Parts: sequence; C-alpha cells; structure tokens
Amino acid sequence: MNMELFYKKVYTVAFRLTGDEKNAEDMAVSAIINISKQLNEDFTARENEFQLTIIELIEVFLNTQLPYYNNKGIQSSLLKLKPTSRAIVIWRDVLGYKLKDNIPIANYSFEELYRELNYGRKYLKDNFSPENIVDIRKYAVN
Repeated sequence: MNMELFYKKVYTVAFRLTGDEKNAEDMAVSAIINISKQLNEDFTARENEFQLTIIELIEVFLNTQLPYYNNKGIQSSLLKLKPTSRAIVIWRDVLGYKLKDNIPIANYSFEELYRELNYGRKYLKDNFSPENIVDIRKYAVN
C-alpha cells in the first residue's frame, strides 16, 4: 500500500470517529507521525502497520475532547455514541478486527468490551435509517 492510500485509509477511520474533516486530518497526521518509526524506508505500509496506526489513532481519539457535530445518517448515530462504544464499533464492525486484536482500550475486560460493542450496535440499529446510507459512501476509500 502506498503512502497516499495509507493516509486516506487512516483519515477515513479518523473521519468516522470524529465526524469532522479538520479533526480527522489532525488526528490522522498525529497517529501516522506517532507510528512512523515503524513504516518501511520506502514509505509503504503493510496491513499490520495499518492496524498499529489505527490503534494509535484510537488512542489519540479517546484522549481528545471533541465537540458534537450535527450530521445525518450513520455518521450522526456514531457520533452520538460515547467515545469508547464508538471506537469499539468502528474497530470491530467497520474495520473487521476482533476485540482480542490489540484493541487500545485499557481498563476494560473482554466482557465489558463486548457489552459496549452490543450497546453500540443496538443504538445504531435503533437510531439509524437506511435511506441515509449515501452519506457514508461519499467518504469511503476504495
């Protein structure tokens, strides 16, 4: 994966976490800089480095206070989740990682993480209308 695609993927996850372009950009850059010593000399990133960068991104996200942004659709529903639930839902359901795969949320047992995931999923199911699906597609990175 080249560096441009790597950044776009990290930015996409950051945008899903924050709902704001500027905050997403700042957090993506911060996470990449923090993890950059693990990138190859030719500035390519392998999948495990992407996961390490996302771990760093989630740590940055959970340690940053962000305002609420009024978006529509699934992004709005994600933003209404508390930060821990949002990070877990994105980690598991958007990125496809398992809860046991180094998720960067300390002080939670596996059972508590699973409860937060179920809470987030239930909230999204109860509060998301499928006709708003188009709003997340325009931010997807292919």
